[in-house]
Amino acid sequence: MKKNVKYLLTYTLAFSSCLLIAQNTNPTIDSLLNVLKTLSSPSPEVQFVKGTDTIKVNTLNSLSWQYINIGELKQAMQHAQEAKQLGENVSFKKGIASSYNNLGLIYSDQGDFTKALSNFRESLKLRIEIKDKRGIANIYSNIGTVYKNKGNYGLALENQLKALKIREEIKDKKGIATSYNNIGNIYHGQGDYKKALDNQLKSLAIKEEIGEKLGIAMSYNNIGNIYKTIGDYENALNYHLKSLKMKLEIGDKRGIAMSYNNIGNIYKRQGYYEKALENGLRALKIELELEDELGIAISNQTIGAIYSKQGKLEESMRYFSRSLEVSKRIGYKLGMKETYSEFSELYEKKGDYKQAYQYHKLYSDIKDTLLNEESSKQIAEMNTKYESEKKEKDIELLTKDKALQQAEIGKQKFIRNGTIGGLILALSLAFILFNRFRVTSKQKKIIESQNFQIVESINYSKKIQDSLLPSIESMQKNIPSIFVFYEPKAIVSGDFYYFKEFEKYTLLACVDCTGHGVPGGFMSTLGSLLLDKIADSEALSPSEILSKLSDEIIRVLHQQNGGEIQDGMDLSICLIDRNNKKIEYSGARNGIIIVTNEQAKRYKADPLPVGGNYMKKGIAIERNFKTQHIPINTNDWIYMYTDGFMEQVGGSEGIPMNYSQFENQLLNVSKIESPEEKNKLLQLELDNWRGTHERDDDVLIMGFKVV
Repeated sequence: MKKNVKYLLTYTLAFSSCLLIAQNTNPTIDSLLNVLKTLSSPSPEVQFVKGTDTIKVNTLNSLSWQYINIGELKQAMQHAQEAKQLGENVSFKKGIASSYNNLGLIYSDQGDFTKALSNFRESLKLRIEIKDKRGIANIYSNIGTVYKNKGNYGLALENQLKALKIREEIKDKKGIATSYNNIGNIYHGQGDYKKALDNQLKSLAIKEEIGEKLGIAMSYNNIGNIYKTIGDYENALNYHLKSLKMKLEIGDKRGIAMSYNNIGNIYKRQGYYEKALENGLRALKIELELEDELGIAISNQTIGAIYSKQGKLEESMRYFSRSLEVSKRIGYKLGMKETYSEFSELYEKKGDYKQAYQYHKLYSDIKDTLLNEESSKQIAEMNTKYESEKKEKDIELLTKDKALQQAEIGKQKFIRNGTIGGLILALSLAFILFNRFRVTSKQKKIIESQNFQIVESINYSKKIQDSLLPSIESMQKNIPSIFVFYEPKAIVSGDFYYFKEFEKYTLLACVDCTGHGVPGGFMSTLGSLLLDKIADSEALSPSEILSKLSDEIIRVLHQQNGGEIQDGMDLSICLIDRNNKKIEYSGARNGIIIVTNEQAKRYKADPLPVGGNYMKKGIAIERNFKTQHIPINTNDWIYMYTDGFMEQVGGSEGIPMNYSQFENQLLNVSKIESPEEKNKLLQLELDNWRGTHERDDDVLIMGFKVV
């Protein structure tokens, strides 16, 4: 009798554990360990119970899952592997699939995305084989999360939408909430913050309804991240503190570290660097204990950025190096992108512009990989496909209604009667459309041919324009220090530079013609030829050259009597006396800047351009261009420029650069001797300032020293 009671108690305990797992509840770790201890007993009473091995597999998998949730990945790995081995011994496919899923989650948390995907795919095969819809949806969701972390947003959304579709079919509320959460994270990564927030709020509402604390904490975290990204730090901090409080209650160590890191980031953005550092170091300490490599990469990056803000560049570099090392090892491209950007800024602060440019190039390359047009297109197509399929399903369900089915019978009669007439009409239309298509196709080919010829013509125009520009090599033979930063907006440019060498002097001109592209290209070609004709003697002063050039443009373009074309040019001209170390400068709306002992001084130009018909009370305004005589020191840098660089829209406010900011750029450039490195730094600064804004204009900057 006592023996039978023991059998009954043991079986009841094991069965209760199995039932808890099957119902997707959350038994405590202690209760699961007690069940496992009982099931692992060598006593004949336990061995008598049928199905003990499968119950043990489920218990081990449930334990692994609980340890994953609190970030104890070593224990999670141990129980998952034991469950998998036992499941294979007894051919328990559902248990093996759960083990593979847990192993995938563990590797994902460790940042080993290759192993994570491999285990998820093994789990998916078994789930499909045993037709476990809930399990299939979970695997698709987990695979989508891995692709999101790898930066492949297209495949990420594809898998998340597959998961959502199945979860809606089986009315899995918890799963649906998870899907909305994951889809929100993808839209956040793509920069669509409205859709990101909409999905996270949908997820939060369901999680609050079903009372899932861990999920609620994660939703708070994700909503906080969105607010942080859009600069609403008050709301961001509020949500992250709520998330942290809940994670502390449930003992989610990995989640606690994540919250500390996010809170640290917000304090960093608000300028509270000590608070930021305190939270960042707390996060890193937990992640090192858990051996959470993904978290380690993120926290090292956060701490490095805080030290950078404090001006502690060596400490900053040390933490950035650790972050980059881990990100590369685990293939965390998002982390690599951010760390490359941070390194670029760091080396710029240190004055190492070569390294700054190299890291900026790495950042740009990986950014293009992550945010390419194909990925965005994939996301839009898959989202449309999902919405379409959802609507079709809704329609299908509605048509099952009895009343609608009766109405459908009447419709079918009408459709049948109209089909024959419709076919005849369709054939007639098809014939007309086919003829129209032939005409349209022919027109399309003509247009494509014309467009090709136009582009070819513009490309050849560029060759002509480039042939009129002096070679940098010939200029450097005369002025070794000279460099030219020349970035046309389109194929041909409205900016050009001019160089001419005389016995005792060197003439340089930096010219901005009205417009850019093809119109600017025509004007720059005309200006270059006229300037070469006028500047035929070193006896001419820069102001005389400007006056003659203005007269010639007015004459050639028939601008004397207010003709239709009133285009002109803004330019600066420097006549360099190399022997006596001085320059003669004259400018038509284009000044020059001279950097002496790390101080920038701007020499202003005359207010009117060359060319164009400028009248006052019906009388042409006389242009009296002035020549300024400027002595030069050996280490002075002279900069000539057009307005394209400083008038580029950019920065945090989306406005043009002011003169002080432009002068600061030139001060940084002056610290470098190499012409190639100067060009790289200017390109870096222009790209950083411009950000996502379109290029506004042609860009031209020339710099030189008189040695």
